[in-house]
Amino acid sequence: MWNNYGMKNIPWGEKMKNQICAIWTLDKEANDKLEYTRKALTDFSIDYEPIYGHITMAHFYDIDIDDIVEYTREFVQDKSTFHVRYSIIGLLSPNCIACIPTTSGKLLEYYYEYHEQFDAHCDDWTKIEKGLWLPHSTLYFNPDIDLGPIIMGMARRFEPFEGKIVRLELSEIDDDGIEVIYTHKLAESSNF
Repeated sequence: MWNNYGMKNIPWGEKMKNQICAIWTLDKEANDKLEYTRKALTDFSIDYEPIYGHITMAHFYDIDIDDIVEYTREFVQDKSTFHVRYSIIGLLSPNCIACIPTTSGKLLEYYYEYHEQFDAHCDDWTKIEKGLWLPHSTLYFNPDIDLGPIIMGMARRFEPFEGKIVRLELSEIDDDGIEVIYTHKLAESSNF
């Protein structure tokens, strides 16, 4: 079962505890391309908020917030912007349509490097040991309707593209919502 954040549901009666997500955020051009694909939702009379294009690198539970902020600050200091290649859209689960980049290059390298410490605090979907991590940008999540026609509408609009990763952010998730607690703008890479 999934909660309102599109993540595994917390058992009944249990409060969320120190959930922190580490995400790579995309530049405006990549967000615009994801948004163009999402415009298919208007064909189905679905209202939606603008996308905040990102790729979750880690989803931590029961972790000391100060420790993970300091660790992330040290990790990201020497990192520069990099590209990811969005090659397909698909159903990430029966309830979630996502745009999926190729899992290679800096995206994969930094995933393994970042998880050298604190991997034991990650959920099953981002933990290295489980081998389930599938980087993606969610386009639409709804557990109550058939997404088949919607994904077909999005597929007609989608064209593969390269997006640029420009920031690393940490967000705290609790019963009140999501709050960004750390952000680092990546240095511009000279490889572009």
